[in-house]
Amino acid sequence: MRLSTDNVFTTNGLIKLKNQDWLEKQRIAGKIAAKTLLLLEGFLKGKTFHSMATLNEIAERYITDAGGIPTFKGYKGFPAGVCVSINKQLVHGIPDDTVLDDGDVVSFDLGVTYQGAIADTALTCIFGEPKSDRHVALVKSTEEALMKGIAAVKVGNRIGSIGQAITKHAKNTGFGLITNYGGHGLDWNVPHAAPFVSNAGAPDEGIRIQPGLAIAIEPMLVCGSTKTRTLADGWTVVTDDVSAHFEHSIFVHEDHIEIITDRSGL
Repeated sequence: MRLSTDNVFTTNGLIKLKNQDWLEKQRIAGKIAAKTLLLLEGFLKGKTFHSMATLNEIAERYITDAGGIPTFKGYKGFPAGVCVSINKQLVHGIPDDTVLDDGDVVSFDLGVTYQGAIADTALTCIFGEPKSDRHVALVKSTEEALMKGIAAVKVGNRIGSIGQAITKHAKNTGFGLITNYGGHGLDWNVPHAAPFVSNAGAPDEGIRIQPGLAIAIEPMLVCGSTKTRTLADGWTVVTDDVSAHFEHSIFVHEDHIEIITDRSGL
């Protein structure tokens, strides 16, 4: 396996292609991140009535005990290791003393840093009995959109192919697609780096995908309008209806794509 250490210049910054050292460290970060998400999801499936702040504390402790660092804790002033967004909260929700009600749609978004390498991941799940079949379909469709985006990642394709695949899937679901937020590159100790990975794109847009590219892909769908606004806390982004969010960090090899934060088999 040959991993390029060349860099790519784009209009929005320098993209640093990663080598074997990054990959080995990112794999460890990815496994910790994936297991942390499964831990959080387990509390919801088991209908454990913890506050969101308590779940954040449990997740932070799990990450540090496993040898990682909660990437988001203190990042640009964010006060927690996990973003917890409920119902109409799209992303960047701050965990507080909220205890979930039956049918709440909850997104967990977290990053893990291991010796500088970062893995970023998110999932959405429903607490208890769903309030609507549409909420169930929303969660399922958003995860499917993520996998469609990942399937579009091929060496030689332009990065806009990812957004094209996500957009096509979203149109078929009838849900709104959030396009003013999206995925991103990952760099040493930098969770949000170039390139921006749009959830709406065209196959002739953006850089060509190369071996060594490390990015996070994160589609977000909403039941209603795609308009967003940020609350007074400066972090929590909300929509007018229930939304969902899934994310994986991936690494591009010469002949395949590795999902660094894959939860299957754990």
